[in-house]
Amino acid sequence: MNKTTIYLGLSILTINILTACSQFKSDSEIISIDSHYETAEAASLSLIARDLKHHQVFTNNLNRCPAYTSPSQQTLLSNSYRDIISTCESNKFECYQSCVENDAVACYFSALSLQEANYKLPAEQLFQRSCELGVASGCTNRAAGMLSFTEHLTAEQKKCIFSTFEKTCDWRDPWGCTMFANQLISEENTEPNYKKALNVLNYSCKYGNDDPACQSAKELRKFIGTKIKYE
Repeated sequence: MNKTTIYLGLSILTINILTACSQFKSDSEIISIDSHYETAEAASLSLIARDLKHHQVFTNNLNRCPAYTSPSQQTLLSNSYRDIISTCESNKFECYQSCVENDAVACYFSALSLQEANYKLPAEQLFQRSCELGVASGCTNRAAGMLSFTEHLTAEQKKCIFSTFEKTCDWRDPWGCTMFANQLISEENTEPNYKKALNVLNYSCKYGNDDPACQSAKELRKFIGTKIKYE
């Protein structure tokens, strides 16, 4: 299963880069502003990717298992989470600085920004950090990254991935449950647990039928149905 970007399930308002006054600018001026913003954003993301090595908290953190380094309870969002999301939309480096100061949501959104810009390993480091701070989707993304970027998984790594998806599904992360169900029926399992897989998939549509986690869950249900039919 390909790695899929996993969201917190928050209602996030898109923040426009251009102000309302921009409607009076010429097309060339707007293009110039957009290009400047894109260049500045790219520079910020490059700086973040380089800066990670200067902080002990990120050092070798990809060697840690998300399931075992995350707290027993996921982090509940405070009333100020919309403020940090707004910051993360408008200022990538300031968002990252909040992550360095242990803001869980900032770490998660910094990871998404780096992932979208194809900074794969730095993104994984920030997903791991968001996981350590209690963001369920950060843990799910990190486990998915282990599946995507590790060529030969050891038995210990496989156990870690399984445990991570199980934990984030317990936290009712939709993608966590979809990925956990996929693990439960994996070809590597000598005894696939179809019944349990169907049960955990009940939690994959938390954010509606159009959510990608739900769409994938529906496909898994169909697959499980065919397997059960011919057993």
